[in-house]
Amino acid sequence: MKLRFLLVAGALALAVPAQAKPKIYVAFQWHMHQPIYWPGESLVQTEDAHHWSFDVQQILFDRSGPYTAWPIDAVRQGLALSSLGAQVSFTGSLMANLDALESSGRGFSGWKNGWAGGRGLTTSSGNPRLDLTLIGYHHPLMPLVPSADRRLQIQLHRRALEAHFGPAARGPKGIFPPETAFAEHLVPDFAAEGIEWTLVDNIHFDRARADYPYSSGSNLYPPNAAEQRDLGGVNWVQLTNLWAPTKVSAPWGYQPHFVEYVDPASGQSTRIVAVPAARYEGNEDARGGFGAFLYESVLSQYEAYNTDDAHPMIVVLHHDGDNYGGGTDSYYHSNFANFVGWLQANPSRFECTTVQDYLDRFPPAANDVIHVEPGSWSGADNGDPEFLKWNGDPAADGYSPDRNSWGVIVAAANRVHTAEAIAPHTSLDAIQYGSGSDTDQAWHFLLNGETSCYWYWDNTEGGKWDSHPARAANQAVLHADAVIATASDSVPPEIYLPQREPYNPGAIEWGTKVRPSDFDVWTYVYDVSGLT
Repeated sequence: MKLRFLLVAGALALAVPAQAKPKIYVAFQWHMHQPIYWPGESLVQTEDAHHWSFDVQQILFDRSGPYTAWPIDAVRQGLALSSLGAQVSFTGSLMANLDALESSGRGFSGWKNGWAGGRGLTTSSGNPRLDLTLIGYHHPLMPLVPSADRRLQIQLHRRALEAHFGPAARGPKGIFPPETAFAEHLVPDFAAEGIEWTLVDNIHFDRARADYPYSSGSNLYPPNAAEQRDLGGVNWVQLTNLWAPTKVSAPWGYQPHFVEYVDPASGQSTRIVAVPAARYEGNEDARGGFGAFLYESVLSQYEAYNTDDAHPMIVVLHHDGDNYGGGTDSYYHSNFANFVGWLQANPSRFECTTVQDYLDRFPPAANDVIHVEPGSWSGADNGDPEFLKWNGDPAADGYSPDRNSWGVIVAAANRVHTAEAIAPHTSLDAIQYGSGSDTDQAWHFLLNGETSCYWYWDNTEGGKWDSHPARAANQAVLHADAVIATASDSVPPEIYLPQREPYNPGAIEWGTKVRPSDFDVWTYVYDVSGLT
């Protein structure tokens, strides 16, 4: 540092430079997914059977850039920057669909090659620049599926990543829960699978604060008061030049913190890091990236609050990488090139980083444990804490296709879990490909039946989507029962995650005061041996 001496009022004085603020870090989470469009069939078989009113093959052909090369192209444009990279969640069912097209000669020849090469790119710290984060193989809504099932979904996805793209120099340590759907009861299962951090939509950080400045513009009902456990002063910032109907907390809502689950029976606590994914900024970036999202204008609005050198703000732009503006040629090429140029012009203010690079440099303090509200991202009816997009209330006629499907899955899961206890599955590959033993095949169909897409498209295509959990469950039970017939039942009943109605008893829900303060608790329970 060069020193300058100034003569002020006849005295010699030393001019001390102003303290520079930390950089704001920017990260990307691009989500790639296609479901199995008909349980028990390959994509090619489904197209040839003409089950749908649309061409299922064309859906993938229209997204060939994101599925083969464009994300790798984007990252390669920033190799001159030491930590630039991106997180990509690439589901196992999408891999299966691409494999089916490739093996039938209908396209996507060599589709894996770009990803395998991109996975070898590393930051200056040795972490993957293209970090293929973990996700459930079949894209399940993780807070609502059984514990054993979500662990197998993660194991299958890790196996599929290695089989398709080879091992990473440093295996994935983070997870993108499908739909960013998170609740704290997931923590023990994530930790047991070696996961160190999870992305969480940051509105569920903010709504868990006692001082949250609620606005109905969020299209969510007010937080349940029991969730608002986080205390201490923060700055509430109203962002402009993008859709941001509620204020955001800065820097707190853009800093990773530990989240913890305490087992009520044993008192044992388990924790992992919750990385905040920027709700409004990610939604805006999905319109087309740099240019569609005004990076300079928006991110500069909280620069003044970014004062913690040990825990600088990180803005994780999470959205689909294969849909809307976030799946276009311009997003990954010209607009991303402009983003890189903007970073190079502002090296002291902004830096693109991988999440793992950031956490290696700026881990949360050991005592920094927060509570987060359950919920998902804005793309799913704004991500309410009941997960109503997949757990919808009954209509006026008393019927809910979502609840019907969960009842079916709960029953099938108990029968498959019973088969697993009698004759355990033989391998992850046997489950993935539906080969091997009856237990292997039972798991193959059950896990497929938990695809969140089957709940998402309620009452469309004549109810075919709504019927898929039952289609898959019937096939799973057929194989599970062949095993169950040979032995006695040693598995306890399967219980769906208990629900309450109303969710905010005695408070406001969807703009209406809920009275009285009493509420119902409901669930689904099933056991092979019956219930009393």
